[in-house]
Amino acid sequence: MNIPALLTSALFIGGVVLGLMVADAVGGVIEARRARSAEDDGEPDTLTRVRVRELSWTVVVTAALAVIVAFGVDSAARLVWDEERPLVGASILLGLTLLSFVIGITAVVAVVRRERPTYARIRRDLRDRSSFTVERAELLEFEERLDRADRSRTRRSQAATVLRAVGVLVLVGLTVLAALLFSTAVAVAFGAGAVIGAAAFVVSLRARVVANAALDAVLDTQRAEVAVLLERARIPARGRVPGLGNRVARALAILREQQK
Repeated sequence: MNIPALLTSALFIGGVVLGLMVADAVGGVIEARRARSAEDDGEPDTLTRVRVRELSWTVVVTAALAVIVAFGVDSAARLVWDEERPLVGASILLGLTLLSFVIGITAVVAVVRRERPTYARIRRDLRDRSSFTVERAELLEFEERLDRADRSRTRRSQAATVLRAVGVLVLVGLTVLAALLFSTAVAVAFGAGAVIGAAAFVVSLRARVVANAALDAVLDTQRAEVAVLLERARIPARGRVPGLGNRVARALAILREQQK
């Protein structure tokens, strides 16, 4: 067993996980403060537009990817120039390229998913259509978007807690591994990291309670407004007579011609 390589990998994985958890805790505290200030300023809708956590996580992931790429490039260069193994070196570089591509695509997908249906967008679109008769197909589309927004809201709140718990478990597992394979000093260092991760987990949960309470209040208000707008949009659709709009348009055209 290659102990130095295993220690390096464990330190890197533990450092990335700990960095993500600390970044999540810091982002949670900032969002909790923003929630209080938004309530004081009378602009609660701003809570639905900015996510500090995603930005802080992006910094940690970018730094980790930079370390992986630098280490891989150095290893590939040694294989090519020192050991004269160009195929292995090229394979490492190709693997790094694919890894960077996958991480980049994942980041893009995460950003695109931010464009999922939200109550604010549905409310805006319904307000834009308030002066027109909403067709039955459009009503069904709005109702589907509202259902998707409800499901997205539930999944997001559940997934966040699960990810934080997984981070704590990873740090605890690395601590146990360090106690079995490495020296006492290394095991103590991993244990300290696990304690810091657990503290970050608690801080993040407490901050999320404050931020989520304010965010849920805003989302509940937005959803109630969407429900009212949808009910108003259904009223003309229930009593709509087929072809009535065309007949009214022709009648108006005839009146204009007679007035000339």
